[in-house]
Amino acid sequence: MGHPIGDGFLLNNDAAEQLRAACEAWSSELKALKIDAEKLGTLGGFGTLGSADALKSKFENKAVARTDSLVNALESHIAVVDDMRAYFQKCIDDATEQEQANADSLRKISPGN
Repeated sequence: MGHPIGDGFLLNNDAAEQLRAACEAWSSELKALKIDAEKLGTLGGFGTLGSADALKSKFENKAVARTDSLVNALESHIAVVDDMRAYFQKCIDDATEQEQANADSLRKISPGN
C-alpha cells in the first residue's frame, strides 16, 4: 500500500520510511553543522591591526549576525528537512491507519454473509 501524492503518484510505504529516515539523518547533520557555525561568531587570531579587526568582524557577521548568515541558512534548511520528515511520517501513519481500518472492516464480515 502507498500514499497518493499529487496526480497519479503513489508513495510506497517502504520508500516513505527510507525518505523519513534520510530526512532525520540529514536534519541531524545540519544541526551539527549549525553548532559548528555558531562557533564562528567568536573568531580569533586575526591580529591587532584595524584591518584585522574589520576582517574578523566581516567573517563573524557572515557566519552568525546577518540575515543571510550561515547560521540562518542552516536554520532554514533544517526547517525544510524537518517539514519533509514530518510529511513522510504522516504518509506512514496514514497508511498504517488505513490498513488497520481495512482489517477491522474485514473482521466484521462473517463468512456466511
